[in-house]
Amino acid sequence: MRILLIGATENEKIPQALRRDHILFDHIPLPGAEPLLCPEGLYDVAVLLTDRAGKAAAQQLTALLPSLREDGMSVPLLVVAAHLSARDRILVLDAGADDVLTQPFLIGELLARIRALSRRSPVLQPRLLQAGDLSLDRGHCILTGPKGDVRLSCKELQLVELFLLHTGQVLPRETLRQKVWGIDSESAYNAIEVYLSLVRRKLRTIGSDAQIHAERGVGYYIEA
Repeated sequence: MRILLIGATENEKIPQALRRDHILFDHIPLPGAEPLLCPEGLYDVAVLLTDRAGKAAAQQLTALLPSLREDGMSVPLLVVAAHLSARDRILVLDAGADDVLTQPFLIGELLARIRALSRRSPVLQPRLLQAGDLSLDRGHCILTGPKGDVRLSCKELQLVELFLLHTGQVLPRETLRQKVWGIDSESAYNAIEVYLSLVRRKLRTIGSDAQIHAERGVGYYIEA
């Protein structure tokens, strides 16, 4: 899963919790005059954070939300703010938010709401992915083959997940870069080769017949 954080992130507990839960994220400031660029299909959930409280936060959010939707933000949107009244929450939801969470809140509840919003995707993706002789447990980062199983790192998990969701389909290098390393990463192209080598090694370790092939000048695909 990859989410987009928009706005203030003074609460370092949020990024820490996302990393601990193996949720990838990108962070951008609140959009100003420039339009928000959100590539289609890159994010599962967007989380809008404000450092204002009460009525001021509600006014800021209700003014901002319509422009986010106009700029192509079609993913589920969670608003996190401080001390919104019931009337303020109604205003924010009516302005376009899919869910609202007000402080104080438990980090576990934030993660649960993110997971719940991600399930609104048109295609509900199962926890276990299977292709050929491979089985991927996405919740525990475990890849299983004929000769056993192996634990995957976060980026290895993201790569294998993409390949198994699109078996036989060529995935462009740019798609892999954006999905696994984020839209702002400039050094990911060399890293793709490094992590593909690691994944291929783990496929051999578990005795899988699956192979990751390169389509010259285009990208990569898995033959399972």
